[in-house]
Amino acid sequence: MYSRYKDSSEADRFNTQWAQAVQQLNGLSLQARTLATDWGPTRVWVHTPRRRIYETLIFLPGFNASSLVWLTGQNLNRLSKKYRLCLVDINGQPGLSAGLSPLLQTDEYGCWARQVLEQLGTARATLIGHALGALISLKACRMAPELIKKAILVNPAGLQSLSLSLALLRYYRLAIQSPSERAVRSFLRETVFSSLDPPLAPAQEQLLVDFQVYNLRAFAPAQWWHQALSTDELVSIQTPIYVVLGAQDKLYPYQTTQNRAVEHLPSLVSVTVLPTMGHSVQSSSGFGLLLETILTQ
Repeated sequence: MYSRYKDSSEADRFNTQWAQAVQQLNGLSLQARTLATDWGPTRVWVHTPRRRIYETLIFLPGFNASSLVWLTGQNLNRLSKKYRLCLVDINGQPGLSAGLSPLLQTDEYGCWARQVLEQLGTARATLIGHALGALISLKACRMAPELIKKAILVNPAGLQSLSLSLALLRYYRLAIQSPSERAVRSFLRETVFSSLDPPLAPAQEQLLVDFQVYNLRAFAPAQWWHQALSTDELVSIQTPIYVVLGAQDKLYPYQTTQNRAVEHLPSLVSVTVLPTMGHSVQSSSGFGLLLETILTQ
């Protein structure tokens, strides 16, 4: 299945300029690497710390997002001094990876993730996945357990199906129209971010708005809907799993995710519910500190 940009050359220009702007604003410069996979090229953004010994963290974004959304906010800056950071643009999603999409209802994304991990030369990396990225992390734990130290799942897909909520219906409406900057900003503030957390800096929010406006207009994803992993798939996972949930998440209600994780993940280490966090982690005041704590365990 292929996801496509209407104009691939224009999309490359936009995504390249957007990536430069995000890194410049954040102050953290990453090296662009392109890996060859069975589903086409995969773009990975890599930061290597100035130390001889370090662990590797693999970051996977949510649906309709570039991996560089992890740079908005300051959650990664403190980690950059100690860890090698690898931000992976997911094949079949917006960004600079190929449009050929592994099938969500199969183990293909797990096989894709294995190929990425092998080429990055990681030995027992930690996966940190948000939403769709967390679903892919679960599949990677099934297909490449020997390459993964632990997986941190943030507001994960995969433990429950995407709910047909008013919030999601509003997103679909944006996608089929020609979304304005005002409409996208309103959606992000009311549905994705939490009003209980501090707002993003205006320049950071503007970058997220710009990315969504462009990609809702220019990008046609091959797959919108995803099912939860089956019970058999979940109970087969032996990698240590840490789940982080936002109590204000309007896309994946946290109680359902928490209940299924506790019931069906035998290697579950912990579930932490952050009371003020919404679906997004960028503006969460507690996520960065929690992530550092989990990484030391």
